[in-house]
Amino acid sequence: MTVNETTGAGAARHLAEPSTSSAPPDDLVTRLLSAACYLYDDIADSAEHAFLTPTRRAFSPNWQVDVVALARHAARARKLRTDRDAWLNREIWYVGGTLVLGLLLTFSGVLSLFQFVLVILFLAFWAYVVAVGIVFYQLRTARRAAVDAVLNPGANPPPPLRSFTAEEALRDLNHCNAILYRADSPPFVGSGVKLDGWQITIDISRRTEPEFEPVTGTDLQAALLELLPGKISPRPSGAHRLYVRGGASALGVELYRNGPVEPELEETLNFRRPVPVISPAQLRQYFGRRDETVRVYTCFQQSSWGGQVVVSLFVRAHVANETLFIEGQVYALRPLHEELYEAQSLPLGTSAELSALGPIAFGTASALLLNAPSVVMKNHRAARLYAANAAEADAEIASRTDVDFGAVRSVREQVTNFDLADHFAAADEELYYQVFTRRTMECIDVFLRSRGVDPTEFAGQSAAIISQATANAHTLYGDKTAG
Repeated sequence: MTVNETTGAGAARHLAEPSTSSAPPDDLVTRLLSAACYLYDDIADSAEHAFLTPTRRAFSPNWQVDVVALARHAARARKLRTDRDAWLNREIWYVGGTLVLGLLLTFSGVLSLFQFVLVILFLAFWAYVVAVGIVFYQLRTARRAAVDAVLNPGANPPPPLRSFTAEEALRDLNHCNAILYRADSPPFVGSGVKLDGWQITIDISRRTEPEFEPVTGTDLQAALLELLPGKISPRPSGAHRLYVRGGASALGVELYRNGPVEPELEETLNFRRPVPVISPAQLRQYFGRRDETVRVYTCFQQSSWGGQVVVSLFVRAHVANETLFIEGQVYALRPLHEELYEAQSLPLGTSAELSALGPIAFGTASALLLNAPSVVMKNHRAARLYAANAAEADAEIASRTDVDFGAVRSVREQVTNFDLADHFAAADEELYYQVFTRRTMECIDVFLRSRGVDPTEFAGQSAAIISQATANAHTLYGDKTAG
């Protein structure tokens, strides 16, 4: 959401209509995560569970990630594995049927015992050869899809998701401005690790120019949204976001749809999931409120390295008892784990694929073949059991108000490398952190002066915050950013 303001006496009076979308996701992290779905089963399963498993739990925001593309790749990677297991299951049943036929022919005297043993050896050999071929095909297809996802995403795009409602919900998540977080966790889920936090308290009872407009937290947040992005290059994105504390009290916030739902349980759960986007009118009513459940933060994001480094600033202000309270929080998403970058350099071609994937196929084919029937049965049983449990749980939840549907850690956070191993990434993160802090203090000073507030008290506090940010940066980054 954006705000139309001037910086004069009437600054930040009116909330304008929001933009139709947030800042577009940087492409690199989306491509790397999409490729990782084909190379690492646990990442594909995690993404599919987070985005495609029907549940009432709120979505976790994955900043600077196109979650629609990621979910599509995760679904296709999972399908490659299920198709592999289905073919291996068919093969083992064909082999078993042939062995039964051979046994009957042996008992009837058509085959001798020696011939039956030869049949067994022949079938075992060819079963292994065919299994190796099936496994190799799946590995090669996944490898090529991973390389395409990174280097040429338009060459082999995944198909749309099976569920239209799931895809529509993920499109909304790409423009998220409403986050329902768990009551036992910090509000800023999906934003990474906390770098810093500060508070400012200013007495506004005595102003140098009483005829100026009154000071309100809403006006200050609106002025920051107007002023701050223009003071930083490259320009950060900015928006107002609603953060809602999970639990029974969250039901009073307009995050849930009303109306008739589809008879299928999956569509019902998708419909009842907390929405990640709310309208400007809904957002506007929460400005300036001191509520234990819901608060509006003005959020700024500076993204670089194709979304690998994302520094976020959260600011909230309110006035009570002639005192202005300002809260600031700085968070950072860091680059991915090192192994997720390997798709960028995977060699293709028959020779390279045989040398890399052949040993894996030869080593795993037997186990995958023998386990295929149990895997297929387990998947079918799990699907039926999930449907039954989901129906029972949904019926129980419908009569309760104490369940916390807040979002948990995002997929982007799960694959983040938090050790600041890269010098350049650490240097850029420190830069954005320090710039956000300093420019925010400048904008607050401009706003206070425009409202006739004596800046003396603020000047002392802002100097202390900047000094503390410098000391904190040295503690966080140390020799990582030294020359």
